[in-house]
Amino acid sequence: MEEARNAPTVLLAPDGLERARERCGLNRRRLTDALTAHGYAWEEQDPYHAEFRRWVPGTPGLPAGADALLRARAQAREDEQAGEARELRGELLRLGVVVRDEERRQYVRVVTGSRAA
Repeated sequence: MEEARNAPTVLLAPDGLERARERCGLNRRRLTDALTAHGYAWEEQDPYHAEFRRWVPGTPGLPAGADALLRARAQAREDEQAGEARELRGELLRLGVVVRDEERRQYVRVVTGSRAA
């Protein structure tokens, strides 16, 4: 249960792009109840989890420019520049690329048909 407590809350748009990814510190049960009471869907697990694949330099199938942004983001994370890594995540979202971090690795999924892609 500790893992769920530390997991970020992720808000997804109808097209599958992330609109927010934050560790909010709120009581998860109360947050779930409040959101569902207002008509928002709630999932305990990422409904797109299976679509992520590990990024390595040169990963095929990414939009133009995404590889360079992912390289820069990997370096920012290595250098513990959280603000820079967050800004680069935003740039990737504008390209339709969603990033998930696990330890020192980046996993990506491309949202096709989104307004960003």
